[in-house]
Amino acid sequence: GVILISQAKGQDDKNKGTFKMAGFICVFVAALFVVLSMVKTVPTGHTGVVVSFGKVKDYTYEAGVHFDAPWVQVVKMDNRTQKQTINLMCFSSDIQEVSVTYTLNYQINKENAQTIYRNIGTDYFNLVVNPKISEAVKDVFAKYNAESLIESRASVSKQIQDILVKEVSVYNIEVVSASIENIDFTDSFTNAVEEKQVAEQNKLKAQTEQEQKNLEAQAEAERK
Repeated sequence: GVILISQAKGQDDKNKGTFKMAGFICVFVAALFVVLSMVKTVPTGHTGVVVSFGKVKDYTYEAGVHFDAPWVQVVKMDNRTQKQTINLMCFSSDIQEVSVTYTLNYQINKENAQTIYRNIGTDYFNLVVNPKISEAVKDVFAKYNAESLIESRASVSKQIQDILVKEVSVYNIEVVSASIENIDFTDSFTNAVEEKQVAEQNKLKAQTEQEQKNLEAQAEAERK
């Protein structure tokens, strides 16, 4: 009986030790989770906008490691130059359908990251910049007929960029550079342009040949 009581007591002590170890592990894991949730990292080229319970704080974090309350969220806003290419369908002044590929390089200043997040959010390109690109391209293309769009491509591109610089600066977004990557017309218009060019070339060739014949005839007359 003494042996059984001793074994039972030993088992009880062992169980208590196991429970204590399990409790210690739980406390350690919980503490580790709290500590890790306090670590806030901001990558290079980003600004950390600090948000607590949905409210934007009046300070931001530079790139690096920071510590803050577990319930604080750090939204990473990219300050680097970013590139976006979009495809658009628009019309020239003579109602020719034009397919345009437009590329924009843009960035936000780290001093403005907090303002942009507070007023627009992280999806500021789709909410603000993209519609402005579409509007500017369509407005400028509508001022030119289809043929002059090809000849005036550099001027058209500059006009669009000038509009975008002004429009997006209101939202603290900077246009670094922009360009028209490609302009495509319908097959029927392209064929018509090619036929016109061929006709003009043939006309020029015929005029040149006629002038040559006239010179030869004049020379022959002078010899006679």
